[in-house]
Amino acid sequence: MNESLIPERPIVVSPSLAATIGLEEAILLQHIETLQALAQTEHKKGYQWTRTNLATLSSQLPFWSPPALRRILHKLIDLGMILIDSFPNAETQTIELAINQQTPLPPLQTPLQNNPQGRQSPLPASGLGATRIPPNWQPDHSVISQLSQQGVDLVFIEASAAEFVLYWRERDEASHAWSSKFIQHVSRRWQTEQNYRSEQAARQNTISQASTEIEKQWQPSLDAIEILVRMGINKNFIDDAVAEFILYWQERKEAQTTWNSKFVNHVKRQWARFTHTLKHDTEPVAISDNWIPDHEVFDVLTIANIDAQFARDLIGEFVLYWRDNNQLHHSWNTKFLQHVKYRWARRNTNDSQSRGDAFERLTDRSWAADLV
Repeated sequence: MNESLIPERPIVVSPSLAATIGLEEAILLQHIETLQALAQTEHKKGYQWTRTNLATLSSQLPFWSPPALRRILHKLIDLGMILIDSFPNAETQTIELAINQQTPLPPLQTPLQNNPQGRQSPLPASGLGATRIPPNWQPDHSVISQLSQQGVDLVFIEASAAEFVLYWRERDEASHAWSSKFIQHVSRRWQTEQNYRSEQAARQNTISQASTEIEKQWQPSLDAIEILVRMGINKNFIDDAVAEFILYWQERKEAQTTWNSKFVNHVKRQWARFTHTLKHDTEPVAISDNWIPDHEVFDVLTIANIDAQFARDLIGEFVLYWRDNNQLHHSWNTKFLQHVKYRWARRNTNDSQSRGDAFERLTDRSWAADLV
């Protein structure tokens, strides 16, 4: 009689488990489960623990050497599939290990209660079958510990659990290793998050390096001026706004990368307020003894960063001057704006000669002749 080409019982491995965690890992994991079913185990900390050593495992699985077994065991630990109490260096030293699946402590039963007819009780059903993720699934301590060793923040781990459960509940798929899937999921998301943070930090650093404080010689670009002119804003009015703009931002001492954009918005606001003060002025008239500027005038001055009280203090002398001159004008509001801005510039010239140079342009009111 010919001998069989298969001299012993073959090893059976779950195809889906092997596809999930790897062929070597699936074979060894199922072998450990068999050891737990056949050998004496100890229930502690919610797990079933069994004892063996690398030499014994190598004799049971002769196609792997002890170093190869050590490598695969470490891989199963990294996947969160098994727990090992201690990992000795010697091949014959005892290893105490458990499958990372908590099991309840079985109730105490007498032999007759357990099996009244004396038959051997069947082995418990395997815990390695693929299952759908429970709605209240949470990563256990070993999974959190492993992710923490990778530098993953605990808050990030906890926040990822609900999303992970929801995703796999909606897909309604089964798996042998939810802990392993969770570790891979969180590791990928954490790496993506770290890359994003690095890019944001680099971008912010680039912006910070490009940001500068405004200089007293700053001038708007030709493109900025062209944009404002196309909006119908008088060119002299644009030039007139530069010195005020510089003064305001020099006093704030802020760094920016978009001075031209800020200037465009500043002039647009000033022009809108300024033209609004002209809309009711149609016929030239003399100034009255009790004349006061419209409230829109103070809005314009606020946008120009000129102190409102400074302007109010000038009303009396302004009225007296133009009453004595007995001239007619379309817009006393406009004239008052010119007067206040001129006096404001002169005051700041006295404070700082360098700023005074920049404000010399404010004395040129030729643009007002085109409007009033």
